[in-house]
Amino acid sequence: MSHHTPLLSLTDVSYHIGQQGLVTNIDIDIAVNETVSLIGPNGAGKSTLVKLILGLIQPTQGHITAHQPLQLGYMPQRFTVAPILPLRVQDLLAQADKRRLTLAQRQFIFDNLSLNHLLPRQMLHLSGGETQRVLMARALLDKPNLLILDEPMQGLDPNTEVWLYQFIDELPDFLRCAMLVVSHDLHWVMKGSRRVICLNKHICCEGQPSELAITAEFQKLFGHHYEQPYVHKPHHCEHQAPSDVL
Repeated sequence: MSHHTPLLSLTDVSYHIGQQGLVTNIDIDIAVNETVSLIGPNGAGKSTLVKLILGLIQPTQGHITAHQPLQLGYMPQRFTVAPILPLRVQDLLAQADKRRLTLAQRQFIFDNLSLNHLLPRQMLHLSGGETQRVLMARALLDKPNLLILDEPMQGLDPNTEVWLYQFIDELPDFLRCAMLVVSHDLHWVMKGSRRVICLNKHICCEGQPSELAITAEFQKLFGHHYEQPYVHKPHHCEHQAPSDVL
């Protein structure tokens, strides 16, 4: 199965609370093993879109269709453990379905995310980078066919960022899956060959990074953060960009 085999479709999806539209008229198709980057300013509806795909909330309009059985993996933006709750790394990782990967495959994840020495430690006492590695492992141990990474680099030092992005880009075949990566890191987003969707309550523009134009939309939202010529001209739509872009 390839990038052309559909996995998940959002068709005319909107989510409103009262009169407030958090996301409106969203059409997205994600194919098997395709990596899609989702970018947009604060308040653009990225977290709402993630919750819709995870099934935590239901669309007020439109449909979300899985074209084959979905096995979702999710790496949250924040993970907090109550100080009163003793949760060790091994406890969190033991919750994964052990039938989905072989012992050797599980060990590959532990080795490549440098987790073996962390297993007996309390989640509460981990650094930001250690926590992200544990959460990545927890998401992968269920062998998802759609992995959602919500701002995976939030609060990480640059070395850990580079290392984690490289890990994402070089997953072995047995972990290959479709990925939706919500990211503020434009340089990682734009250097790859993956598809980029720019969201600001609706889809402003989308395309391959190498083609994605300096559209009026992209410029309004990100122009002062990212300077590189583009050649692609998707549709334009008029709206005001928020002032607090990132």
